[in-house]
Amino acid sequence: MSDGTILLCVEGAMKGRSIEIPEEGLSIGRDPANGLILREDGISRFHAKLHFDNGSLWLRDVGSRNGVFVNEKRVQEHKALTVGDKIAFAQQIFELRWAADEETSQAEFPPQDEGPSTTKRRWYWPF
Repeated sequence: MSDGTILLCVEGAMKGRSIEIPEEGLSIGRDPANGLILREDGISRFHAKLHFDNGSLWLRDVGSRNGVFVNEKRVQEHKALTVGDKIAFAQQIFELRWAADEETSQAEFPPQDEGPSTTKRRWYWPF
């Protein structure tokens, strides 16, 4: 399992999709040169950047017209993020999560009160 952080889209066109944040950071915007491309009204060509610095994950608005919001507050220049923060880029809302937590929540478990199953299921123990 990965021990990195991910962005999980909780609202918008990409709902349910998770994006791993690489060690070198992640640029966000409409331009194809970005690591996370959001093709939507209200998103600038180069909208924001996520980067790691001194053990923390930071979000920087790189001059977007409509801004970036963390927990419904507009980011003025940059902001340190914590797991659980909700980040809004126009109509797309992402939640910052641990990758390992997301993998565990998606694990399949056998159904209760049913006979033996013929399909193989993956098991993840929560410790």
